Formats: sequence, structure tokens, C-alpha cells
Amino acid sequence: MEFANNFTLNRHTKAVNVLAVSKHGSLLLTGGNDGCVVVWSLTSGEMIQEIHSPAAGYISAIIWADIDDRGETMFAFGASNGNIQMYEYDALFEFRSATIGHLGAIESLAWDPNYCRLASAGDGHPQVWNLRPDKTFTPMVSQPEKQVYVACTIHFYDKGASLLVSYLESGDVALGSQMAQKVSSRIGNAALDGNYLLVSNLKDGVDKYAIPNLTHVQSFNHVILRNIPLQISVARQSGLLFVGGDDGFAQIFDYTTGAYRGQLDHGSRGDCITPVVSHEGHSKCLVITGTCLNGHSSMKVWGESDVMPEEHVTSLSSPSPSTAVQLVRFAIICVLVNALMHALQSGAFSTLYVLL
Repeated sequence: MEFANNFTLNRHTKAVNVLAVSKHGSLLLTGGNDGCVVVWSLTSGEMIQEIHSPAAGYISAIIWADIDDRGETMFAFGASNGNIQMYEYDALFEFRSATIGHLGAIESLAWDPNYCRLASAGDGHPQVWNLRPDKTFTPMVSQPEKQVYVACTIHFYDKGASLLVSYLESGDVALGSQMAQKVSSRIGNAALDGNYLLVSNLKDGVDKYAIPNLTHVQSFNHVILRNIPLQISVARQSGLLFVGGDDGFAQIFDYTTGAYRGQLDHGSRGDCITPVVSHEGHSKCLVITGTCLNGHSSMKVWGESDVMPEEHVTSLSSPSPSTAVQLVRFAIICVLVNALMHALQSGAFSTLYVLL
């Protein structure tokens, strides 16, 4: 499967940190160090809306908050000042509420459509919020227990019944009320795919663990040049895994075999292509990458290419013989060689001549 750059999006003046594609794949949210959230059309590549929030600091997390099948009606973002802001669509996206979520930067956000709850991770602890009819949030835990390590990612698991929290330095993963378990590496970033947790290990690639026992089942190895958390995105229908990179490109892996499938060349050598997200529609897979660079940040939208690779074109224009035809040819040669050997041994050249 080949990917081509459909178009490039330029608006942020500083590093792009987070990306989020809407449920139906028509809208993209981007947030960066410039304190701006931008809404894009993934159909045309045009900017739909720009939301400035300079007092919030940099945008560190963003997520769509769908409450029905329509999707694309609400989203929430977290910032470096610990605030969580909620926006709802009404001709344009309008501000609805701001919640002081954590004392430090919001590291991660997760949305539970089953119970309309938001989960956040920041300043060493997770928190779960109930969404009220007026689009404000109320905490479910008044004083959550603070950990000494950074809670870097948070996910709802088992249809919202449990919370899955991973911690950066310790390599701990906490699932619900169970005692935290350790993975075999540090956790730079993590993505949840069904009953599997994929961890960017800050050392040599991505590790895949089975939940709930966190049994290591697979690795996707690649070179890591910098100690930077790289984002991960799974396109299950396409059988692909996308991982950010620290040398100008994002990486593509076969999700089943773990084999390296190629790269998405976004920038120059040494550029950090940290944010990456994918979306699968009815027929094709869409991938968005972003540069984590101040001054010349951009996002690129990649789609499956209709142009077949050169080696595939060659094989179609001059097809090779089928396996059955090759077997028949081999059998005929064997018969002729056998007859020739028999004739040489018996001296019956006339018989061989009649046979030929």
C-alpha cells in the first residue's frame, strides 16, 4: 500500500503537538505551542476556524467528545496551565466551559461515549469528569491520589468500565482498581487498540502488550535518535501501524507481522515528526502527520495512492507464466529426457526418432 501527500496545512506559528480526526473523517483538530486550536476540512484542506487561547499556554491534548452518532459536534482540549476547555458546534464551534483540571499541564485526554465522561491525566494523577447538561465538567473523585511519576497517557477500557493509566518514568500501567503492573521499558507514549496496549518505549521502537496481564506479544523495531515521546496510531482494517519519527519522517509497519513497510517523508533530516493520527473510512485510510518545530510547523495529509508501484506495473504488463503451466513444461522435459536416456542405453535411435 502506497501513500501520497494530498495536501499540506500551514497555520500554526509554533510546534504542532496534537491532532484529532473527527468520527466521520471530515474534520481535523490541531493544537500547538502557539496556544491555538485550528479546525480544518479534510475534504478540501481549508481552515474552517481558529481558536486563540493565549492565556492557557500551549495546547497539550485534544479530543472529540461525541455524544451521538452524528459526531463532530463537540471537542475538548487541555493546555499547559491545567485547564480543560469545551467547545460545541453552532454554525461555528462556540466556547462552552473551562475547568481547572490539574495543577500542571494536561498530558492526555480520553472520552467515554458510553457514559459521556471525560478522563484527564496531569500533574501525576488521573481524573474522571462527568459532563453536565450545561457542558461543564464535575470531578468524580474529589482528591485523587497523586503519584510521584508523570501520568503520560489515559484511556477508557472495557466500554468505559475501567480506566487505563500509564506512567512515564516508572513504566507502570494501572488498570482500574488493580495493582499497577510494569512493562519492560519506559513509556513515552501509548495507544489502546482493543485488548492491546502499544507503547513507544523511548529506546528501540514500539512494544505491544496484551491486557490485562500486560504480556509482551510483539515489537515494532525502529531507530530512535532522541529521547522524545512518539505518537502511535493503528489502522486495523488496513493492517498498518503508524509511528512518529525524529528524523524527518513518520514510519509505517505491518500491524500483523511487525515488518517495516515504509515511511512518510514529512520534513528534513533531524525534524521531529512527533504527532501522527490515522482514520479509516469506507474504502481508504487517511494519515495526518505534523512537525514539532517552532517557526515552520506544518501538517501533511496522506491518502492511499491510486498509482501502483513500478514493480507492480511491470508485472501486470508482462505477466509471468502460471504455476500450472510451468509444471506441465517441466513434466514434458522430464519425459523427453527419460526417453533419450533409454534410447542411448538400448541403441534404439529409430524408436526415439518415431517418438519425437
